[in-house]
Amino acid sequence: MTGGTLLGLTLFSMGWLFFLAGAAVNFAAWRRWRKAPAGARFGGLPLLPGVIGSVTVFFSVGTLLAAGWRVPWPWLWILLPLVLDAGCLGRFVLAALGPGGRGRG
Repeated sequence: MTGGTLLGLTLFSMGWLFFLAGAAVNFAAWRRWRKAPAGARFGGLPLLPGVIGSVTVFFSVGTLLAAGWRVPWPWLWILLPLVLDAGCLGRFVLAALGPGGRGRG
């Protein structure tokens, strides 16, 4: 394994870990924000974990396609981290699926 390959693998795994940890932080912040009074602001990491996750999936899909694997609906997988992150588009999905309005337990 060359140094460039090891560096690429390290950055690749760091992207996945940052997305997973950031999405968990944003979901916890969204839960706190939902129970907060009406004037409170969202305290998570807006946009960043979803965008990092989307870029990481983009390179993951490219790597799998270059290795000869068949990836069904690659753009769905690339856009999915943006929807799963509560600090990104996931906030709108959670608001639509959540029971009741803001401020209710």
